[in-house]
Amino acid sequence: MEGDAPQVPEVSVTQEAQPEVKEVPQTPQQPPVVPQTPPPPAGGPTPPTKPKKRLRIILIILIALVVLGIGGFLIWKYFSTSNISFPGTQKADEEVYIYKGMWIPSIYEGWLASNIQKMKDMGMNTVSLSVGFLIEDDGQIGVYTSHTVEDIQVAHENDMKVMLNPNFYPQPKLEDLDVEELNSKIIEVAKLAEENDVELFAPLGEPGVIFHPNTGKWRQEILPKIKKVYHGEIFWSGAGIGLPDRELSEEYLKELSEQPPGDFSGYDYRGISLLILPQGWGEEGEGMTLEEYSRYVDNVLKYVSALAEKDNCKVMITEFDVLHRFFMAEPGVVVDRLEDGSWSKEEFAKAYEIVLEKGEGKVAGFIAGNFLEIEMSGVLININDTPKTKEVVKKWFTEIL
Repeated sequence: MEGDAPQVPEVSVTQEAQPEVKEVPQTPQQPPVVPQTPPPPAGGPTPPTKPKKRLRIILIILIALVVLGIGGFLIWKYFSTSNISFPGTQKADEEVYIYKGMWIPSIYEGWLASNIQKMKDMGMNTVSLSVGFLIEDDGQIGVYTSHTVEDIQVAHENDMKVMLNPNFYPQPKLEDLDVEELNSKIIEVAKLAEENDVELFAPLGEPGVIFHPNTGKWRQEILPKIKKVYHGEIFWSGAGIGLPDRELSEEYLKELSEQPPGDFSGYDYRGISLLILPQGWGEEGEGMTLEEYSRYVDNVLKYVSALAEKDNCKVMITEFDVLHRFFMAEPGVVVDRLEDGSWSKEEFAKAYEIVLEKGEGKVAGFIAGNFLEIEMSGVLININDTPKTKEVVKKWFTEIL
């Protein structure tokens, strides 16, 4: 269709294009002023008038064609642009890509190659991979990338995008870390991401656990170091969000969004975790009902969207999951809450669906906690692997998002 359309000047769909349209005459009854030639000398011949009229008609026709072309171009741009927008971040002609995947904190060699078709069949387009960081006995930070490049290649060969970030196992305390060494190790992984065309990179998984209350300061310190060696998109892999102790009114959210940029400025995505600990599953009986979780997710997305708007970044749910399905009832005795009746498979699936429903049109990505089986040393481990959960996620990933 583009080859058949009249060629018109390229016009960006912005406020700057509007003055040109306003200056164009609206009807042929008000033609543009054509400079008049001086009258001929007295006694000379009278110049013909038909060429002037033809010139006016030609100019009017050309202007009308330009106006019609610009109008058609603007209409085409409007209807060809997705109707999903992220407050303060979505340009009118920017394609919206929704990352849909599964968080895999640590997998053994060959697992991804064996399961990637299953992931694609469920509508996933993204693989979230992790590079292991570990404090060794000598106090140095060990970096484990034995099959990271292989997994990146498997993902790309299957037309999947890759999110990559280092993760500590387990999370150390700040006093046990040499921050300069940590930064240098992160840069090493960022270089690996650059060399292998990784689409999304995060400095560290849930660094707030280590750096709180000075996480924001470190967040801005590490960013320019990463940008020197990595040129893909950068996301922040954050933990759960604490809400302010006040009503999230429209006025308050608008006020937040209009504040000066904060310490997420410069990041492409602000990643958050939305995990549910079902009521009564905590060590002291704490937890949420599905109704409470639904309200929590709704409020978190409103709050974080306002904060992301002021920082000019998008929001991504980098992990959503159900916590503590399995627990140690006594030494050597592990209880599956799906088997003891604490929760039903439908409730598990509903927890996933709440996040998908509330986040639709508001976030740029949904990365579910692992709900596929993992076989290790001949033992099949099912975390939240239920047919109903798979059914819900597949419907959303293939039909809705």
